[in-house]
Amino acid sequence: MYTIDASVHISALNKAEPESGESRAFLEQIRKQSISIFSPTLLIVEIATAIACIFDDPIRGIALAQAIRLLPNQVFITLDDSLAIEAGRIGAQHRLRGADAIYAAVARNSNCILVTLDKQQLERLAGILDVKKPGEVGAAG
Repeated sequence: MYTIDASVHISALNKAEPESGESRAFLEQIRKQSISIFSPTLLIVEIATAIACIFDDPIRGIALAQAIRLLPNQVFITLDDSLAIEAGRIGAQHRLRGADAIYAAVARNSNCILVTLDKQQLERLAGILDVKKPGEVGAAG
């Protein structure tokens, strides 16, 4: 099981990014194997807004966010009080941005590997979570 940071999805959708190929291959592997992905609902917002900005195309951003939302192996986790407190604690202790802390809390609470391209998540969460880049994840996770 995985929690996949928005950075991986955005990289896969933007072929201009250096790790786009690895991100696309990883997401395709997850899709083929029907592995569960536990994501904060925040992912929908991050995909829509980032893609709209990158490609200057709000319709594309909304459509891609909707497509990710409808993936059959996607389990969305709502930011409730308990998750917000956990994310705040993780974020403060490990000096993370708010969104990054939410992904970390979802991964920790769901007992998932956090897959990310975010340097701060990779460096600062290594001691508390199983955190990897898409190219570092084995065939079955």
